[in-house]
Amino acid sequence: MERKIRTISNREIFAIARDTLLEGSTVRIAVNGESMLPFFRSGSTILLRPVRAEDIRTYNVVMADAGHAFVVHRIVKIDDDKITLLGDGNIYGTESVSRDKIYGVVDCSALHLFFAKIWLWLRPVRRFPLAIFRRVM
Repeated sequence: MERKIRTISNREIFAIARDTLLEGSTVRIAVNGESMLPFFRSGSTILLRPVRAEDIRTYNVVMADAGHAFVVHRIVKIDDDKITLLGDGNIYGTESVSRDKIYGVVDCSALHLFFAKIWLWLRPVRRFPLAIFRRVM
């Protein structure tokens, strides 16, 4: 039997993940890229579950539709309906999304969230440890 291989774009696979989350199921996805270093590296797997209202909190990692692309980034600021996201491996380049564009959340341990707070506090100087993480990982 001949196997056919089909390449699916990130947008298509995340749209499927969004629909699955909206149906109430969890989704396991492989991380691709360095935007969430040092917490999630490329090739690692994360589990997304459907988002609940109480999950929209600073420091949580969420999957959202940022318009130009789906992202799995950390919440850094909440203003009424506008949620600001930033990848841990990014120094600049936040995304702003509305609450209804957030579909999934990664359950992180209390220790993970503690270190995420420190990492965000280090944002002005984190380009230096990021350079090391990128070389090592």
